[in-house]
Amino acid sequence: MEKVNEVFFSEKGLTSTSASHLADLAQETVLGNEAKLKNMSFITTKVDIVGSLSESGKTVSLGYDEKGLSEVKGLLEEIAEMNAFCAWMREAIKAKEREIQQINRCSFDEWCQLFGYPVIEKTELPKEIRAEDLIAEMNVKERNRYFTLEAIAATIGKYIHPGGKFSDAREELLTKTMKPYTADGTGKDTLIYSHTASVSQEKVEEVFFELQKIHRQNERELNRIKFALKRESDRLNLESQQKYKSELDKASLQYKRMFSQYKEWQIKESDRVSKLKIIVPDELQTTYEKLSLLEE
Repeated sequence: MEKVNEVFFSEKGLTSTSASHLADLAQETVLGNEAKLKNMSFITTKVDIVGSLSESGKTVSLGYDEKGLSEVKGLLEEIAEMNAFCAWMREAIKAKEREIQQINRCSFDEWCQLFGYPVIEKTELPKEIRAEDLIAEMNVKERNRYFTLEAIAATIGKYIHPGGKFSDAREELLTKTMKPYTADGTGKDTLIYSHTASVSQEKVEEVFFELQKIHRQNERELNRIKFALKRESDRLNLESQQKYKSELDKASLQYKRMFSQYKEWQIKESDRVSKLKIIVPDELQTTYEKLSLLEE
């Protein structure tokens, strides 16, 4: 098995079917939370007709109150949590599929080379080492942390960056606080809309800047990791190029094995890989337990 895929598997854990089902449940949770955040607004709008004796008008839409605002952070955190769980499980499932496909695609000559039986060895250009290859060398905790940082960056950034739901709602609050009335229509049919903040601007700013702080801290850590990966891949690529040059004119014999043994290996290895279980990282255990309850 390739090093890139080993980190996902153990003798104990989840089957691919269970992992896929839990990932689907996690995605449903994400969609549910996103639906709750879809119509985020901090404005309560009322309407009245010009000349009406009503003092308050009719309410046509309600903005988030403090309770609603207080739930935003939790919903975003759960979205990030579920996305991190999905990232791990989906990658693990794909890793197993890649391994089985690789076994089935392995030619007789490749198999001989893998086990050291004689074939003509050709000197080939070294494969470029990418950041993804170094990520593959990470242990469970490191790689899950990387997936989590990416999930948090994408989740929070989606809402607080310009054009995001929180950013737009915040801008709407600032605008309609300055212009609390708008009119639609003409003459006696003119509708007057009054706009009032459903939660204080200070509370909105407090949550907004808290999310910004979390996003900046997350981005800094993620960028530090990416920079370290780039620096290490450059070093390793330089070393491999130097080694390639020294071995360019060398050739050696490889070993080969009987075709029946090769087919037997294919069948047994494919069966072994298919039975491997997907591990649940310690950091995702709580999420796993939460999703497992949804199955009951």
